[in-house]
Amino acid sequence: MTPADPTRRSSEWDCGTALEVAAGYVTAVRSAPDRAARCRAAASVRGAAAITALLRSLPAVSAPFSSSPAGAELRCWFRPDRRLPTGRVPVAVLTLPDTQAEYLRGRPRQALRTNVQRATSAGVTCTSTPSAQEIRDGVARIASRRGQEPAAMVIPRPRPGLDRSFSLAYDAAGDPVALSEIIVDVSWAGLAVLVTVPDGPAVRYLMHTHTVAELIRREVSTLTVGGSMLLTSAGTRYFQRRTGYVPVWLRLDGVATERRVRTGRSDGDPQEQQAPIPGRLVASTSRKRVPAGRAAEVAGLG
Repeated sequence: MTPADPTRRSSEWDCGTALEVAAGYVTAVRSAPDRAARCRAAASVRGAAAITALLRSLPAVSAPFSSSPAGAELRCWFRPDRRLPTGRVPVAVLTLPDTQAEYLRGRPRQALRTNVQRATSAGVTCTSTPSAQEIRDGVARIASRRGQEPAAMVIPRPRPGLDRSFSLAYDAAGDPVALSEIIVDVSWAGLAVLVTVPDGPAVRYLMHTHTVAELIRREVSTLTVGGSMLLTSAGTRYFQRRTGYVPVWLRLDGVATERRVRTGRSDGDPQEQQAPIPGRLVASTSRKRVPAGRAAEVAGLG
């Protein structure tokens, strides 16, 4: 199995079969009712082989998070303190193009375009930088429809100086139906929250597309989601395929302190005119060597 290219335009993943088998294996181990059942689940030869094959096939991508509050927040998502890379592989990463039109273009984005059209035809609209009161109201009303506590849906992040950016989507009646939260660090961003009301699958695609457009406007080049894809649902992984994410082995390398400037930008904003940072998105050409005996350890993701 050859490593996946993080910049390719296909919506399918070379490692897709191994990823689904590995995710099922991890779920079986984690959901086992007792120690004996957990040991039996962990002994699955097919599951352990899928994890080993997956880890060996993934490209390594450098994430040069900065020393700012945003960089520190994103870095902690991927648990650099852990000996095993259980929070860093496989991670869903989306390389952003220069325009929203380019992001939506092509056959691999057909499902994305269809759902965006469906949501907009129903009168759903999105807005960026809502007021604090709009955010509180939107969180409370969406959480109520989802049967969640607001603090469980959008968690507190008590990091001094952290800038959290929110967007909201409203239906034709003016009710909030989706919310996203992003944390931007230089040319990288983390998708902290993307939630919709229970009956809004098409709205999820529209909210994500709006968020991508906002990140492109801010000259972000790479969007990541925290945590291992082995712990997500099959539905989430399907959504990530259709919206352009690819699974990678995230490498927390270096500290970026300056902003990358895309060519062709001429708005004169002094904050956008600093020197570029190295290592925007570096895919390794070598394969990871993962001892087969560690597959069961990885299955115990916590």
